Amino acid sequence: MCSSPKSSRAINKTVINFNNELTQEQRLNFAAKANLAQERREQREATNKRYEQKHTNSKPSSGLFSWLQQLIN
Repeated sequence: MCSSPKSSRAINKTVINFNNELTQEQRLNFAAKANLAQERREQREATNKRYEQKHTNSKPSSGLFSWLQQLIN
């Protein structure tokens, strides 16, 4: 066959090689940056959630067009 399915071990080997190539200091720096990125991601998601909640519960506008729509319905 042209291509055969690859086992999950092939992927794990690249991860192991990546980890083995890093020094302890590089691992610590990588982990610190990853943790900061995760915190920023969580903060952004929380902010977006608050924004959506705030704007979905807003009152309908009190303009002429909305008044006409309410009158028709």
